[in-house]
This record gives sequence, structure tokens and C-alpha cells, in this order.
Amino acid sequence: MNFFKDVLGQLSAWMELPRQWMQAYPFLQAGLDNLCVTLALATLLAFAGLGFISATARILSITRKRSSYDKCARQLAQLAMILGWILLVAGRVWLFFVQGSYTPDSLPDFMVELSWILLGLAVLISSLYFALWKFLVKVPILHIVMGIISSIQGCIAVVVTLGSARMISAYVRPDATIITLGDIFFPGWLSPFWCSLYWTLPLIVAMSAGSGALWLTMRRQRDDFGRDHYNIMVPWCAVWARNTWTIFWLIFLASTVAEIQQAWQGGVFTIENALRESVKVLVWLVPLVLWAIVGRSSAPMRHKFTLVVALLTAMAFMLPYYSQVTNLSTLSSRTAQEIIIEPLPQTDPHAAPEADQQTAPQASPKSGAE
Repeated sequence: MNFFKDVLGQLSAWMELPRQWMQAYPFLQAGLDNLCVTLALATLLAFAGLGFISATARILSITRKRSSYDKCARQLAQLAMILGWILLVAGRVWLFFVQGSYTPDSLPDFMVELSWILLGLAVLISSLYFALWKFLVKVPILHIVMGIISSIQGCIAVVVTLGSARMISAYVRPDATIITLGDIFFPGWLSPFWCSLYWTLPLIVAMSAGSGALWLTMRRQRDDFGRDHYNIMVPWCAVWARNTWTIFWLIFLASTVAEIQQAWQGGVFTIENALRESVKVLVWLVPLVLWAIVGRSSAPMRHKFTLVVALLTAMAFMLPYYSQVTNLSTLSSRTAQEIIIEPLPQTDPHAAPEADQQTAPQASPKSGAE
């Protein structure tokens, strides 16, 4: 027993070292938080869209009667299952260490648990979609519908997860008691939160297609389906990533122009702001250009580094995307104004003449005496 106690004591001491380092160097904690948010959100978006990409390839394998699409669909389904289980297990471990106890009356805690349950359902359907591949060969419609349902369930998990993150950000504010659900989720159609929602669907498909293209290059040695298979399917995934990222970038450009117009009308837009916004818009063209190069290449297997850089650049957008989702700046200005400016007491207009009539006789003797 003493031996096990010593081992446990040493393990607890080793586990305390990272916490002490984080307290001594706050920038390490901030960097680790940003890295966790980036990886987790990118993995979640990629998982949510892989079912749709795989089902599309499955449909093309039937309509075009080419086995390469069926093989690609199965490879993408395998990637979706792997990413889903990683998210599910890592999410439960994270909740175990971060969430001390579950409070049923707390709406943020309920939404966090609900997002994990919805993710679990999506992972279960995705696993069945991959495991029953050979058994549902003769029932392709059911198999395709199962893949699409897994993607839809994954998208629902994404929306609930982002809503949980925004609600937690609202509940830690000092004015949380006066904030309503309408203030949190309906701040305005052109608010940063709703602009991020407009980006979500194309981001899901772009991240899944980009990760799928990279996954196919990694499976070349294990799944030896021939050079022609990868020369066809890697550009196919890259084209999906390029097209959907183009849609995202156009929406992002429109939202940026709307923000610039509001700042210009408010008189707070400067040359420095213009340069910063221009660089921000141009930087997110990099994944589009790189995926376009792979999509037009006749030897896509030589562009592994290009696919890695494109995916990492796209993953870097997850941090500003998350900050947009949890942005409560417009809410803070409005609620602060409601707190500072108190409504004036309203008087009854019919009572004013009576008050004048009561004060008039009291004032008349004085005037007569004078």
C-alpha cells in the first residue's frame, strides 16, 4: 500500500508541474487555450462535413459507375469515424477536468452536456455508416441517407456547441442577470455573431474536403488503389474545398465591407483600419489559391506540402471565427447604456392643471398684499 501511495503522490506532483508553469507564465496558458480552441473547432467542422462529402462520392459512384468514388467515399467515412471518436473521448475528458459538477438548473451546463450528447449521436451514426459498408451495398439509398444524416447531426452538434460557448461567455459577464436569450442569440442580422453563422456551412464543407484531400495522400501506402485513383480523387476533394472556401470568402468579404461602412459612418475608420482589414481579407485567400493549385494539378500526390499548408492556414481561421461567435461587444454597449441611463419618472398630464389651480389661490393673496 505504501508503494502505491508513493506512486500516486509522485503522479500528483508531476501533474501539478504544468499548472505551476501556466501560473508562472500566463502567455503559455493563453497559447494553450488558443491551440485547443483551434484544433477542437477545426476537427469538429471537418467531422461534421465528411458525411456529406462521402455520401456525394457514393452517389457519383452509382451515377458515373466508377469504383474510385466508392473507394474514396469509404476512405472519407473512415476519417469521419476516427475524428468523431477523438472528439467524443477528448470532449468527455475535458468536461471531467473543467466541469467540477453538473448543475441541472444551469442552462450553460445543460447546453454543454447536450452538445456532447448530440456529438455522440453523430459519431454513432457515422460509425454505423462506415461499419455497414459491405452489408448495405445492395441498399445504396439507405446507405447514402445514413451518411447524410450523420453529417446533418454533426452540423446540429456544431451549432449547439457554438451556442454553448456564446452562452458561457455571456454568463461570466458582470451584467449577466439582465441579459436575456434574445440579447445573446439575436443581437442583429449584421452583428458579428450572425456573420459567423453565415460562414459556418461553407466552412464545414471546406474543412472536411481539405482534410479529406490530405487524408487520401496519407493513405496512399496503406490503401494501394493505384495511382489513377489518387490522381482523380485528391483533386476532386481539393476542388470541393476550393469552391466552398470561395463561397465563405465572398460572405466574409461582404461582412467586412458592412463593418467598414458602419465604422466609416461612425467616423472612427482610419487608414490603419483600412490596411488591417485589407490584409485580413487577402490572408484568407491563401487556402483558396493552394487548393486551386492542387485541383488543377496532373500529379496531385506531389503536393502534400501544399495540402498541409492550405489546411493549416484554414485551421488558423478557427480562432477569429471563435472570437466572432463569442463576441458580445454590441451587447455590452447596449446593456451598459440601459444600466447608466435610468428612465425619467412619467407624470400624469391631467394632474398638472389641478396642481396649478391649487397653487394659484395661495399665490394670489401675496400678490394682492404687495
